[in-house]
Amino acid sequence: MKNYIYIFIIAIFTQTQLQAQNTGESKLGSWYEITSSNRVSDKYSLFGSLTSWNYELPAEKTHLFLGIVGANYHLNTKTSIGIGYAYGDIDSSFEVNNTPHTKEHRILEQLVFNHKLNKIKLSQRFRLEQRFLEYETENILKHRLRYRFKGKIPINNTLFVSIYDEIHFYLNQFDFQQNRVFAGLGFSFDKNIKAEFGYARHSFKTKSFNRLSVQLNLKFDFRKEKKQ
Repeated sequence: MKNYIYIFIIAIFTQTQLQAQNTGESKLGSWYEITSSNRVSDKYSLFGSLTSWNYELPAEKTHLFLGIVGANYHLNTKTSIGIGYAYGDIDSSFEVNNTPHTKEHRILEQLVFNHKLNKIKLSQRFRLEQRFLEYETENILKHRLRYRFKGKIPINNTLFVSIYDEIHFYLNQFDFQQNRVFAGLGFSFDKNIKAEFGYARHSFKTKSFNRLSVQLNLKFDFRKEKKQ
């Protein structure tokens, strides 16, 4: 009889461990992102991004795919305000079996302030979001506030260190939602193209994910050269 009890306990423990390991927290996932910023006049620029979060490397078990487009109005050389639209597909079935995808339509407003501390480039971004989430049984509107602080520390003309932290709060009932921390090494191919490689820690209230981050940043200026 005792042997059956031991077998039962071991089976329960093994099943629990397997379920715990299937949340993605014990694995190194990936975070791929392409961003674009395009200056079209002295006052206006267009921006966009494509983001893919994955529970496993290299791009297995997608967690989220998100596309954003928007426009900025530049108040001066350091400050801009912007508005944008995003569409996202959130897949949590890796964490909870048979969970359907969540579709998201998002409107965002942002304020960005860039400045320097000696040679270190600093950026602060405040963003408000209205998230229209489509679940299987209901649609919900969630309001969210985000604040990101980012720094770029030059090593030489080509290499730089990139760090940032971004915290998110829900505003329907003020509450912490998630935090994203990144640290990595950046490479400037030229004045228009930069890449960043590093580690990202993606933390929610009840779980956290470790992800290898690869970012490609494109920046172009389409303004006509002023006549001398």
